[in-house]
Amino acid sequence: MTEALTPDVHDILDDHGERIGFLERWRDSADGKIDDTRREVGAIRAEMQAQYAATSSALERQSRDMQDLTRQLAEQNGAQKERNRLEAAKLTKARIAESRWKKRAAVLGIVFTLLATVGGTLLSSQTWDDFFFANVPFLHHHHIIGALQ
Repeated sequence: MTEALTPDVHDILDDHGERIGFLERWRDSADGKIDDTRREVGAIRAEMQAQYAATSSALERQSRDMQDLTRQLAEQNGAQKERNRLEAAKLTKARIAESRWKKRAAVLGIVFTLLATVGGTLLSSQTWDDFFFANVPFLHHHHIIGALQ
């Protein structure tokens, strides 16, 4: 029955065979390209996952560093506040002590002034002078009446 086929049919079958061969080669090359694309996509996914892991690790490390820095700043600020409080308490104590000394000095000044006033008044009297210093000859001026004439 193949002899009954006309040469046109042989040409058509050869043409179809060539087309089928071409399609099979095209499909094989497309499969190869798809496999290459799949491998590239897999490599890209792996790179992306590695980059994501590195980024998340870096962000986590940075977050820990920020928390540590925040904690250190809080500690430093707390310590500074405590130092300021202690310094203020020390300054307050010094001011209180200074004001006490000023009050004591003022009271003592007033007392000594009063004592000096009383003493000056009492000791300036001739009676006291004669009582204490009557027998001391160089303290008394002897006035000779009529000697200067």
